Amino acid sequence: MERVQDYKLTARYQVWVVVLLFASTFINGVDRASLSSAAPVLMKDLNIDPAVMGMILSAFFWPYALLNIPAGALSDKYGAKKVLAVSASIWSVCSALTGAVSNYILLFLARIGVGVGEAANFPVNAKIVNNIFPSNRRGTVIGWYTAGLRLGFAASPLLMAWLMTNYGWRNAFYITGISSLAWVALWVFTFKEYKRSKEENVRTGGAEKKVKIPWKVLLSNRTVLGLVICKLFQDYLFYLFVTWIPAYLVMGRGFTILKMGWYASLPWIAGFCAQPLIGWFSDWLINHGVSITVSRKSNIIIMQLLASVIVAVGFVDDVMTAVWLLIMAVACESASTAMLWTTLTEVAPRKLAGTLAGIMNTAGAFAGAVAPIVTGLVIKITGSFKIALLVGGVMVILAAISMLFIVGKLEPLKLSKEYEDYTNDSDMDKNAVTTGH
Repeated sequence: MERVQDYKLTARYQVWVVVLLFASTFINGVDRASLSSAAPVLMKDLNIDPAVMGMILSAFFWPYALLNIPAGALSDKYGAKKVLAVSASIWSVCSALTGAVSNYILLFLARIGVGVGEAANFPVNAKIVNNIFPSNRRGTVIGWYTAGLRLGFAASPLLMAWLMTNYGWRNAFYITGISSLAWVALWVFTFKEYKRSKEENVRTGGAEKKVKIPWKVLLSNRTVLGLVICKLFQDYLFYLFVTWIPAYLVMGRGFTILKMGWYASLPWIAGFCAQPLIGWFSDWLINHGVSITVSRKSNIIIMQLLASVIVAVGFVDDVMTAVWLLIMAVACESASTAMLWTTLTEVAPRKLAGTLAGIMNTAGAFAGAVAPIVTGLVIKITGSFKIALLVGGVMVILAAISMLFIVGKLEPLKLSKEYEDYTNDSDMDKNAVTTGH
């Protein structure tokens, strides 16, 4: 283990960590959205109706929801490097196997496998940022790596449309899934796990202890509860976007597959741009004297309220007006997501960052399990996307209300004495990184 004191060397390593996290979330986005992009074709080839496709699109989220907390806890116990390497391998292989399915049952199972693998991604990423980066830089860092997911969502419709048109949908899944494995090798050989320095061990009286997670303290905290509720409501809209935008453009607006690929990518390109910008702006406010609480919370609430324009998308007649409103809604929801993850890192003790991130993301995953099913059923019953989009708009407004009235001051959680050494971020704020080999 070595203590890296040279700032330039430290800065280069921190930049590389952001690149790795950005790449992982980009791949995560491509593999997560690939089925949504291919859904209109698969529904026709495999004779799947909208309600059943809603169930299949939901299949990803049940293991994703159930495994977020265990994945975060495993990263706290065994380290981010091992957990993310294994999980990325699982989701890549299962995504590739989607190309081999012959019926809706096998398709359902393949999506479950992708959900199992991707469950670790965001809890592990939040742990890494909490461990390595000081508070006044986390907004920018999280804005960048979460933007990778949006860029993946933007690339997926274009990439899948081109691959399906030229090689068929089966080969499209083979190519995207297997290609994702290249990142795993890069991660294993270049990422250095955060470990405590000798100074930290002296200060805390010895080597880092394996301690019992205080579930009651975490789950009864008002701010944690508010973040969980906010994530639940906001992610309903997010996963409505992820799972049904391509089908909405084809079924609701009459786009061809190739035209859908382009227009389905535009909202996510906007989201990709919005996330690092909002992160930078929030950090800028902090560096100019605005409190962390005001900087993070106000940006989340404003972006969530602006995202509620999704309600109008289903009711306007002009196609391009609907597209522009959709772009605005996705961009604002994306910006809010970046701030929500940043907010988590402000309240999470270092040792428990993965666990707390898993708790919050579990709520979002349950919303992801519900949103595709409800949307599919509404479309089947009404023959329209109007009510489905209305529900999404109401959900994101409820998210803003929970952030405003439930989430309190943003500060590290107060834990019992045995956890006090895990709440101290002073070493991180000195722009030093501890690395282990």
